[in-house]
Amino acid sequence: MGEILRARLNAGTGSGPAAPRWFWHYQLKKPFFGRFMKAWRWPAGVPAADWRRITIDSASHSRLAAILRLSPTGRGVVVCAHPMGMACKGFWLRQGHAQALLDAGYHVLAFDFNGFGESPSTNFDYPADAVAAGRWARRNFPGLPVHALGVSFGAMNTLSAMDRPDFPYDSVAAEGIAPSLPQFWKAYPFPYAVLMAGKIVTPEAERRLRPLAHLAGAPAGVPLLLIHSRADRWTPVAYGDEMQAAAAPTTPLRRLILDHADHTYGMRDEPQGYLPAVLEFFEETQERLRVQGT
Repeated sequence: MGEILRARLNAGTGSGPAAPRWFWHYQLKKPFFGRFMKAWRWPAGVPAADWRRITIDSASHSRLAAILRLSPTGRGVVVCAHPMGMACKGFWLRQGHAQALLDAGYHVLAFDFNGFGESPSTNFDYPADAVAAGRWARRNFPGLPVHALGVSFGAMNTLSAMDRPDFPYDSVAAEGIAPSLPQFWKAYPFPYAVLMAGKIVTPEAERRLRPLAHLAGAPAGVPLLLIHSRADRWTPVAYGDEMQAAAAPTTPLRRLILDHADHTYGMRDEPQGYLPAVLEFFEETQERLRVQGT
C-alpha cells in the first residue's frame, strides 16, 4: 500500500542511511543538511514522461538516484550537480536549466548526492558522487563531450574532485561557489564551529571537501567557468577572485559576474546574462574538442 501511495504522489523514498553502518554519518549530517533530508517529489507542473530514471553506483557506497533526458541532437552531455535544498535534482527542472540545455542540443543528466533527494545517505565523500555521475555519462555516451554544471554545494563538490585521476569532465561551469566549507557556513555558528574543529581534528577530511585545495591539480586544459553575483551575500565575488588565484596556469578560466542574482539563482534572476554565457562556454569546449579530434 505504501508503494502505491508513494507512486501516486510521485514522492521519493527519502534520504535515510543506506545501511546501519552509515547511521552516525547520517546523524553528523543533520546539523548541516537536516532540513533538506526529506522525501523527494517530482516538481509540480513539470512533465515527467520524457525523463528516464536511473541509478548510479558511487564510490561513496551509495546508489545515486538520477534522471536522464535525451536531446534529439545529442551534441554532448551536461551533468547537473544540485545545490542544497529539498528540490535536489528537481532544481534543474524547476529553474529552467534542463529545458534550455535540451533545446541547445545537450543530453541532461541530473543526480541526487548521497543523503539528498532519493539517494540513500552514506558518507561525506560527495566529490565521489560527482565523479560517479560523470563517469556514468562517459560510459553511456562514448565519444560525446561530458560537461559539468554545478551550483553552490554541487559546484563545490565537483571542483573538489578536479585533481582525482578519474575526473571525467571536459569542462566545468560552477555557480555560487565558496573556496571552503567554513567560508560558506560562517553565518551559522554551530556548523561553523564543527567545521573549524574538523580542520584541527581531521585536517585531511576537511581538505578533501575544500575546493580551493584541488584547483592546482586540475587536468590541464579543462576549462572552468566561475559564476558569482554582486548581490549574493553567501558567496561574494571576492570568493571567485580567491578561486581564480588558486587555479592552475594550465586551466582555461573564465569569470561571469552577475549584478542582481540571488545565491543559486543566476538562471532565474538574470537569464539574459547567465544562459548565453553558459551555453557559449560549453560550445567553445565542444569546438575545441572537435578540432582536436577527441
